[in-house]
Amino acid sequence: MSSTKSIVIIECYDSGVRVCNDKNILAESASCALIESKSNIVVGDAAQQQAHIRPREVSTSYWSDLSAYSTTKHVVSNAELALHHLKHVWQLANCSDQNVIIITPVSFDKHHLGLLLGICKKLSIEIVGIICNAALAMSAPAENCKTVYLDLLQHRLLITELIQNETGIELKQPSRIFNHGIQNFVDNCAKTVASKFIAETRFDPLHIAKHEQQFFDKLPLWFNALKHSDNVTCELSIDDKRFTVNVNKHDLQQANYPQFEEIASYLNVLFHQHEAIAIYCSSSCLQVFGLYQFLTSLPGCAIVQLDDIALAKQALHCKQEIINEEQVLYVNNLSWQNKQSTETLIFNTGRLSNLSSTPSHILIDGHAYDLQQAIFISSNASAQPTITTDKSPESLCKISLNGLHVVIETFKPQQVFINDDEVENIVSVKTGDHLSIKTSVAKGQFIKVVQYEA
Repeated sequence: MSSTKSIVIIECYDSGVRVCNDKNILAESASCALIESKSNIVVGDAAQQQAHIRPREVSTSYWSDLSAYSTTKHVVSNAELALHHLKHVWQLANCSDQNVIIITPVSFDKHHLGLLLGICKKLSIEIVGIICNAALAMSAPAENCKTVYLDLLQHRLLITELIQNETGIELKQPSRIFNHGIQNFVDNCAKTVASKFIAETRFDPLHIAKHEQQFFDKLPLWFNALKHSDNVTCELSIDDKRFTVNVNKHDLQQANYPQFEEIASYLNVLFHQHEAIAIYCSSSCLQVFGLYQFLTSLPGCAIVQLDDIALAKQALHCKQEIINEEQVLYVNNLSWQNKQSTETLIFNTGRLSNLSSTPSHILIDGHAYDLQQAIFISSNASAQPTITTDKSPESLCKISLNGLHVVIETFKPQQVFINDDEVENIVSVKTGDHLSIKTSVAKGQFIKVVQYEA
């Protein structure tokens, strides 16, 4: 190692690779490789533009399964693809005269690290230290709470418990692994949008490869528009024809809701009855529509969303602990740089352990109404309630899902009761609560229907 060289960070975050200093991203590239032949491999954005046109020749899993084996066309190993990809990013960054600290996913084991060091040696990249990303999640202690690092990879999601003590932070191993990642989450949203095209225009954007590629190229633009609006107009131009549908934010948020609930359920089991849970999220979590909004709604939780260079800045700040003058070491714990500084977090009210009491349906007159969509209850002359999905002048109340809480809002006083208590404005309800309406003979009960088992 040369002490005169400056240091940059290479972050292998599985779905991509980026090179950073403490202020900027110097180069970044998606983990995508198009294998034309053994001697002709295209990587990054150029490969991503062909991912749906030539799926048998494109690989997106070589960093998540870094190995000397191959399941690809032309029998090119994952390690060889990773070498081509890292070479491409390193050339874009133009940092050949600098030392490097590598940040790796917590899922990397000794075998992965050995291959990564071998790749860097072939590319003449001078590595001075390797650190696990989860160890960099916290820059200061967070008092009176439990903490986890949520890392979203290309094909998996990892939750790692962070152990705080007086001297610093350690990782509790092994991490909890969920077998759905960015690609799965995006595909679920894509199917939701595609189904809208099929239902409303009779055009299937996923039927022909070139149409599918255009569809996936535009998908991130539609997701981004929905960050600032409740609806987005999705348009595709195919052979001089235009196909247009209107997509609602709520529809896309629901596309991955069962998987999101798995995360919450696991955290509930891990920290049962604990009042405060801090969730540190990798920057890749922002690639999944609705995940951040879901996490911020969890009772008893505070979300720290890390930006693209947060880990790189922390690694450079802690470089004295990561770098060893004699040999390259793998680091998975750090000392607090400033013990006097603490991270101030704002936690949602309630407890995550109460999640199981959130009802999924309301049972009225033998029929269970799904509460994923808001319903309105109206009175009529027969003393039987009318259930609709649209508000009318006769509507007495609205029942809807607000984050992880079901709430009931009344429009007319002295008409709606929960467990014989009058609902005066808006109240939360839980599983087992009873609904009654003054002018109706029917009774309602809030229930939870379990659709997914671990």
